[in-house]
Amino acid sequence: MDQETKEQVRTAAQAIEEALQGIFTFLFTLRPTLRNEILQILGHHLEKARGAHERLEAILKGSEAATPTRRG
Repeated sequence: MDQETKEQVRTAAQAIEEALQGIFTFLFTLRPTLRNEILQILGHHLEKARGAHERLEAILKGSEAATPTRRG
């Protein structure tokens, strides 16, 4: 994977992570009843986003492991 693509994947993974953190930070400011209702509605979508983040991180780790390092 070329450097530009790696950077795009890294940026996408970071954006998903920050979005999830923002959502959870917001949710914990709500009353527990409302928070639980919203989590029930969004739960599936949050899990999909978390899975996408994990897959992007795995792609990055796989590409870094496959990239030979130069030794001076």
